[in-house]
Amino acid sequence: MTYATLSDRASRGGGVQRSFDRARLAQWLIFIVTAALMLAPALPILLQVFVDRPLYADGWQFTLSNIGDIVQSERIGRIALTTGIFALFSVIIAEVLGIGAALLIGRTDLPGRQIMGDVLMWPLYLSHLIFALGWVVMYGPSGFVTQTIAQQTDGAPWNLYSIAGMSLVAGISQAPLAYLYCLYGAVRSVDSTLESAARTVGAGPLQVLRRVTLPLMVPSIITSSALNLVIAVETLSIPLFLARPARIDTLSTFLYAEGIAASNPNHGLVAASSLLLMLLVGSALVVQRILLRQGHRYETVKGKGSRPMVLSLGTLRWPLALLTGLILLVAVVVPIAGILLRAFTSFLSPLVPFTKVLTLANFEHLFGNPANLRAIGNTVQISLLSAALGTVLAVAVALVIQRSSFKFAGTLEALAYSPRVIPGMITGLGIFYAAIILPPMGWLRGNIGIMVVAYVMATLPLALGVIQPAIVQIGRDLDKAARTVGADWVSSMRLIMVPLLKPALLGSFILLFVFHLKSYIIAIFLIAPGLEIMGVTMLSLWTNGDVGELAAFATLQIVMIAVLLILSRLLFKVKIYD
Repeated sequence: MTYATLSDRASRGGGVQRSFDRARLAQWLIFIVTAALMLAPALPILLQVFVDRPLYADGWQFTLSNIGDIVQSERIGRIALTTGIFALFSVIIAEVLGIGAALLIGRTDLPGRQIMGDVLMWPLYLSHLIFALGWVVMYGPSGFVTQTIAQQTDGAPWNLYSIAGMSLVAGISQAPLAYLYCLYGAVRSVDSTLESAARTVGAGPLQVLRRVTLPLMVPSIITSSALNLVIAVETLSIPLFLARPARIDTLSTFLYAEGIAASNPNHGLVAASSLLLMLLVGSALVVQRILLRQGHRYETVKGKGSRPMVLSLGTLRWPLALLTGLILLVAVVVPIAGILLRAFTSFLSPLVPFTKVLTLANFEHLFGNPANLRAIGNTVQISLLSAALGTVLAVAVALVIQRSSFKFAGTLEALAYSPRVIPGMITGLGIFYAAIILPPMGWLRGNIGIMVVAYVMATLPLALGVIQPAIVQIGRDLDKAARTVGADWVSSMRLIMVPLLKPALLGSFILLFVFHLKSYIIAIFLIAPGLEIMGVTMLSLWTNGDVGELAAFATLQIVMIAVLLILSRLLFKVKIYD
């Protein structure tokens, strides 16, 4: 009989019973809070689908007409098909770029691979809105690069305002996710003895990558493809900037037009379309789980450790480096440079040297508008609160899932990851409905609390993705040792686990802060006078045609995020992707 058993029995009549109750109370509280956050937005949307008028109106009755309108509408069918095509092409482009970069940067002696890897990550730090703006400024019909080439060729060389154009921009913006999943999920963990065996029978470096490394990346490719498909389906700004001018709609732009831009929104149709969007996202995640059932077939990391092998590209080193650098220059550097240049000029045209149109007027308009200053302050405040509360909730949920005997831990995990199925715009719409019809949430209306709740709920899976792996790496013996000397679950988690998780908690906070700082799609349905945020304000500037002021706003956000990332790396040694 162990000392722990004796200690437990000796204390069973007093302190342990009280601590047991405290532990269960804490675990149930975490479960209830998480369930309330996850279910509060989904249930009102589901109800709105089956009623004949807005939830805030009196006298509504149940109906199936909203579902009938969706099923019978040829327009909705075309929009859903367009959304699917756009999402598919975006994923293909993102995966091709991400996989190629992971192989070349992660496993070869490609010159300048460290710098190229950093540049490839830039779109991850920026919102789709800013990245799309950069492409419009440089490669749109009136873009600087487009007009420069048109002068030489007597015609526009491409049409960015098309399904192909927006798929290309979305694919490039999502390539960093495919790169990260493939790089850290497979490329850097492949057993080098497999590649060495291929080299011993005469395989060249590219053959090794294609015949050995690439097939072992299948689980990472499936996971990143599903995530990128979800992002493509819900993205708003890229289709809004690049497809709307050509009168091409996706489900996200349709929801924006019918739910925000319309003078008399059709709430039933918007809710039914939201349900269709969730079904598309959910289907993608179900397919992912089915495809990953045989994931054990791709195991390469066993008990015996091995160091990843760097493959020599030989004579292909510099040609591939130049090709990779050119792609990054055209796809990433030039659009971002275009935003910075447009922010400091009255207009941008190859017919006029930019040195003659330099101005600070865009920034004067930006900082001279009280609504813009309010949007900046609100964004920073909401980002700080959401990142802090999101990290606290995530560590509490993760500890219950990984380090407790709570009988509903599996249900808690499913609830915590459920926002993956609900696109950000739908989360905001659900919170909007919930604040109207659920009395406990009514106090959130008209203040930043409603956005904080929406952000925390939507990004809980993101925080868990940082914290859960860190918990798994901590041996259970440490918190078990605390239990043997009388500490209950709450005390052992607070005194042992939380201090050991400080690096992961800091990483989660910074990641969430950056995400919230650039996010806007969650807040679209929650905006009210006095609750402006940077992303939605920039969207309004685009709608009003104020491209110069929009570029200045985008430049400010780029600088804010860059400073935050640099400080987090220098002061706290935290890298978002490492």
